[in-house]
Amino acid sequence: MAKSKKAAKSKTAKMYMKPSKTDLQFGCYSERGLMSYFMFIDLPKNLPEFLQALKFPNCDENLFGKIKNEDITNAIIFSELDLGKKEGFGCPDGAIYFEYNGKKTMILIEVKANEIYEKSYNPKKEYKKGYNSTIKGQLELRWRMKELLLNECFCNDNPNEYNDRKKTYLREIERMRDFYVKDKSQPHDRFYTKNKMDDENSLASWRRLIINETGEENDESGVKKFIDELQKCKNEEVYFLVISKDTENPFDKVSDLQCPRCSTIKKESHEKYLCEELPWKNAKKQFCWLPITWIENEDPTKNRE
Repeated sequence: MAKSKKAAKSKTAKMYMKPSKTDLQFGCYSERGLMSYFMFIDLPKNLPEFLQALKFPNCDENLFGKIKNEDITNAIIFSELDLGKKEGFGCPDGAIYFEYNGKKTMILIEVKANEIYEKSYNPKKEYKKGYNSTIKGQLELRWRMKELLLNECFCNDNPNEYNDRKKTYLREIERMRDFYVKDKSQPHDRFYTKNKMDDENSLASWRRLIINETGEENDESGVKKFIDELQKCKNEEVYFLVISKDTENPFDKVSDLQCPRCSTIKKESHEKYLCEELPWKNAKKQFCWLPITWIENEDPTKNRE
């Protein structure tokens, strides 16, 4: 008789009980439920304090350190977003758009309630469970999406026809794909199998995001509203926030190899793009961190850190 395999241990998600203005309570299951409560109940009352608390690598200046409620205009809080779970750029846990001092800003948020950054990065996990399952991989996917969007890497059903009038798809370009696939010194994006690499004329062979399902200018389906707001931002005004179980800023502890790999796109002509690496020392100003206590605590004004 064959030996029975031991059942794999799975983490049990936590139930977070949250108060309301009445006698009822919110039962927030797992980090998704907790994040939804935080984004829609807690954050609107504490947005300036939240922005003031952001911690940047190497204690770099937080440009929102003195922000006040009256300084913030046109704010939009997005809950979990679907930017293409498998074929696209993943599912951020949330995002915040706001305008401050004449600048249009977007912060994309990744949450790991039960994990520290370094453990999430573990290369063995990245090989086994997938590039999308680690904080590092998730941050890289969001960065790639941002670069492609702000450089207008659009196509229609034919992946070789860029800048189509309807701008139906946001599609990764060849040089960016190669940057994240061909560096064998790190676990790479396994979406790009050999078959996909050999079939470049198929849209299914590329990471992509459908952003306009109807082709109409006023299309509000899917993530179009989020995309519209993100397109208003300059590249340097898009930030990436990690909320994790770490007790101190993980970007100060891990090596550059464990930090997100960031590439930049330069558009040379109508259909020609260049892609090159942005060193971490230059990219880090767009990455920040907060401890999970910021969204776990029942009293939103106390014991944040």
